[in-house]
Amino acid sequence: MDQRGKYLSCLGYHRKAYVIDWWRWLTRKIPLLEIASPLLKRAAVCAICLVLSRIGNVIFLPGLDLEAVGSNLTSGAEHAALQGDLQGHLFGLASPLSIYSLGIGPYIDASWLLSGMMLLKFPLRAYRHLNTLRRSGREGASALKLYTQVGALGFAVVLGARRAAELRPYAGRRALFVTDTMLQLVAGAMVLRYAVDQNERAGLGDGIALLICAGIGSRYADLLQRLPAALAAAQAPVWNVGLAVAGCGALVYAATFITKVEKRLPLVYYKRRLKERQKEITHGILPPEPQRAPDYIPLRLTPSGTGSLLMASFVFSLLPACMGWLSPAAASALAALMFSPAVKPWAFGVVVMLTCYLDFSGGSAAHDFSEWLGSVDAGVKGISPGPFTEEFLTREQGTLRLLGSLCMAGLAIAAHLLDATCTRQLGFSLDSLSLILMSGFITTAHRQAQALLRIPRLSRALAQERELLKLSSIGA
Repeated sequence: MDQRGKYLSCLGYHRKAYVIDWWRWLTRKIPLLEIASPLLKRAAVCAICLVLSRIGNVIFLPGLDLEAVGSNLTSGAEHAALQGDLQGHLFGLASPLSIYSLGIGPYIDASWLLSGMMLLKFPLRAYRHLNTLRRSGREGASALKLYTQVGALGFAVVLGARRAAELRPYAGRRALFVTDTMLQLVAGAMVLRYAVDQNERAGLGDGIALLICAGIGSRYADLLQRLPAALAAAQAPVWNVGLAVAGCGALVYAATFITKVEKRLPLVYYKRRLKERQKEITHGILPPEPQRAPDYIPLRLTPSGTGSLLMASFVFSLLPACMGWLSPAAASALAALMFSPAVKPWAFGVVVMLTCYLDFSGGSAAHDFSEWLGSVDAGVKGISPGPFTEEFLTREQGTLRLLGSLCMAGLAIAAHLLDATCTRQLGFSLDSLSLILMSGFITTAHRQAQALLRIPRLSRALAQERELLKLSSIGA
């Protein structure tokens, strides 16, 4: 290494040491920074992923006559108004001419394909292979993720080619337009998937929910800008607006409460119970052991939280799209029926109920958990181990899934009815279902933030205890 290289290496080392010393000085002055350091890093990654996921919406596909497209092609806003606002965020219809036009639809298609195989157990060979991977720990999860990514790439190619063929009449240059447009759309979908992966790995909350909530938030910003003019045009009483806001708040609170409800099944450790009985038999005096907190199995009413509403929204909007591959006229008729004001709340409620109730794990969750209890020599209190425990867990999970599906379906129907009432009385909708989804994402991110702050707080408490011990030893 020459003198210049040594100088630059030494300069880089000193700069790094200076940054570390500066950060240590800052954390000593502001202790909260040291505690919240992991949270701040994840928040920064989340912000970067959010910017990356939104910047492509303003990058339009090259080679298009935008004026011709705007006058002849149905806009993404009209699609969203016809088939529900949420579908626009799922498929990227808010920017139909951008490189993010496909949105995260290809990845959700691939995920649904694998989930359908697990649910229907067809084809049987593929189901057995997927079930084996699902029970193989991290290696199996990595393989399943790889299959999902490959499937997402395939769906992106097919959907991108179809979108490019639809846009070909409006192309300024026809040579290789379909191929170029398809590649750009596939690249945009993969960039979105990369942002989702990075946020789930090092960010906050669920990546897909983050993208959808970002779209919902941008639309709510536009709604708030138009709100004074809409209220003036509607001439609605103030108490009507207050009731609408209170109704949205009640639905959000109900959704948060439902996602936190759980049934706790007490656990029994057989080795510990045998040891306690042996102590009772012996006549010696044994030192008392500290009381342990009772262990239990938490069975949630809605294991996926508000994610079931998101999944149901995707399925609900996917039905006309699937019909469109067979008959565009039938797809338009089905969409007009499903999204009509009189049918949409109840049809969506049925889809939500089915989505929440169906077991996409292939019915093996209770069996796997029963095997795990046997491996740690534990069981449910009052239930014999083995097949009896598996049967009991299957019955309990089925009951909770049924109750959870009814609760979420009622919540979805109430949200749609409230939006319809707001549209009729105020002239605009508050889109309460989107607020429920945003509350679910915020709740998940809040739980993750609490978990991240727990270890730094414990470390700081231990450091303070060590300092007190040192001071007491010096004083002695």
